[in-house]
Amino acid sequence: MKQSFFVRLTALTGALCLLLSACGGNRVGGTAETLYFEAADATSGSVIRTEKRNFEQDTVTPADLVQALLDGPQDGDLTAPFPKGTILRACTVNPDTETASVDFSEPYGGLSGVDLTIANSCVTLTLCQLSQVEAVTITVDGQPLPFHDRALRLSDLVLTGAEGEPIQVTAQLYYLRGNGLAKEEREVLIMESETSVIAVLNALLDGPKSDEDRLPLPDGTELISAAVENGVCYVNFSAPFRDGAPGGREASLLLYAIVDTLCALDSVSAVHLLVEGESLASYGGVPTSAPLEPDQTLVLP
Repeated sequence: MKQSFFVRLTALTGALCLLLSACGGNRVGGTAETLYFEAADATSGSVIRTEKRNFEQDTVTPADLVQALLDGPQDGDLTAPFPKGTILRACTVNPDTETASVDFSEPYGGLSGVDLTIANSCVTLTLCQLSQVEAVTITVDGQPLPFHDRALRLSDLVLTGAEGEPIQVTAQLYYLRGNGLAKEEREVLIMESETSVIAVLNALLDGPKSDEDRLPLPDGTELISAAVENGVCYVNFSAPFRDGAPGGREASLLLYAIVDTLCALDSVSAVHLLVEGESLASYGGVPTSAPLEPDQTLVLP
């Protein structure tokens, strides 16, 4: 089950890169629209794929598109990533913020992890084709899902450069120095088909440039995945990260080196630590069953 989770998440990241590159210039017009669905079998290809749908009406509304997603695809190789019984309760667009607000019925609230990522992505990709929609908020019975209370933009799904060119960003990396954290600014290159959080995390895990600083990463630790959902970055490490955790304050500082580094990105407001796909009750004495916000009090002047 865990292996399937990681395969789908990895495929999703690559798929979104390809799909988003086509989104920018394809605005909805006429009666033939593009819908985004989950592939029925994505073990060797993209998790999310498109389907053209012909509508009888001349003007297609955001609600029409979302309802078409819920009705499901016509292509047997695709599937709708929504729980059975999900109903669209409301779909409106605020013209001032260019934000579409989509409210689903209770079954949608049963989604979590990569299933929720796929469903949210299908809705966001479909609606952000509209010229009047730049962001999407998704609620269930009028209430935001836990840790999913921010609007989703295409940039929250994946970051890519024009025509596949890499993007260079200045990242703020945090390492251990003495009994606190020290900030190191570094130019990080985000390659095609790579998310910003993956690129920045890999830069952090490569270690500090200064001999004064350190990152006590347990031997054998591997970064399995990292994905952002509505501002929360879910970072998934292999078992050695848990089993070989450093003692004392080192472990909590290691944890916040990761949290503060990721939260320096505009798209991340909190970090949820996972090990082999499971939440931990605590790490280094810090409760980690819920997302952590950055702690700048640990940063040395």
